Amino acid sequence: MSQPRFFVDARCSPGAEVTLRTDDARHARLVLRMRAGDSVVVVCDGAAWAARLSQVSANQTTARIDAMRAEQGGELPAFVTVLQALPKGAKFDDIVEKTVELGARRIVPVRCERGYADAGDRKLERWRRIARAAAMQSRRRFVPEVDSPIAWSDGVLLARSQPVLVAYERALSGTLAAALAKSQDGMPFAIAVGPEGGLAPAEVDAAQAAGCELVSLGPTTLRTETAAAALLVACAAYRGWW
Repeated sequence: MSQPRFFVDARCSPGAEVTLRTDDARHARLVLRMRAGDSVVVVCDGAAWAARLSQVSANQTTARIDAMRAEQGGELPAFVTVLQALPKGAKFDDIVEKTVELGARRIVPVRCERGYADAGDRKLERWRRIARAAAMQSRRRFVPEVDSPIAWSDGVLLARSQPVLVAYERALSGTLAAALAKSQDGMPFAIAVGPEGGLAPAEVDAAQAAGCELVSLGPTTLRTETAAAALLVACAAYRGWW
């Protein structure tokens, strides 16, 4: 059985005492039924450390660091950003969870003409909690960033600094493999997915003007909540990361 993992914000070193976040401490105490002396893994700044709980109480839970763990994997070789149009309801919750499990390092909610713009601070906080929980569950070494929503026209400008692959059902020329072949293995890139109603013509034009690559995801039309995960998996498989 693998040891429970917790992300901490404090600087880690052998012998250091770190405090778990309130929600993590509650989970360790009430769900996992952990006690002082139990072994855990704490993760900070991309490094995993072996530790033991030194205090478990309703007020505070702390762990004492033993040594750094020689862990392999946990992260994709490239920093992948997901630009995702806001869908209705709670679908964005699932998109965050699945793309974090698949290795995304940054998730940017995007407002589109045919999408939804309902995303207040409470939703952003929930998405960040989901990202953190998914990163712990999938044994990541970083908690992916979840940004505040931005306009599609601003999101596609990311193509000025890195490749951006836009899932588009009407992409007539070029393939995903051809688009990926233009970039070096390991360099940052982004994937972008439009709304349930599809990208508006002006948004397609904006993406192309910014230098994004329009790519097809095959002969079928995927739901917006499926497309980002499918595109991320296809990129990882093409690169040989899986």
